[in-house]
Amino acid sequence: MWIATALWLIAALAAVLDRDTLNAIAWFGFVVFGALTASGSTERSRGLAYLAVALLVAAMAILMGVFLVD
Repeated sequence: MWIATALWLIAALAAVLDRDTLNAIAWFGFVVFGALTASGSTERSRGLAYLAVALLVAAMAILMGVFLVD
């Protein structure tokens, strides 16, 4: 999971350098989701687990919206 999180971070930084705000927000959402799940904090806290799922859904919705609009 840490490898995926690192790749998502690279994608987020690439979106920032490309000045693509919505893509950057979505990729940083994936980064936070990956960090929460890889660290194991979602196993100890139900609230953090719900937050991680909400971040994943929001990031996917943003990326799907950007894909459909472009």
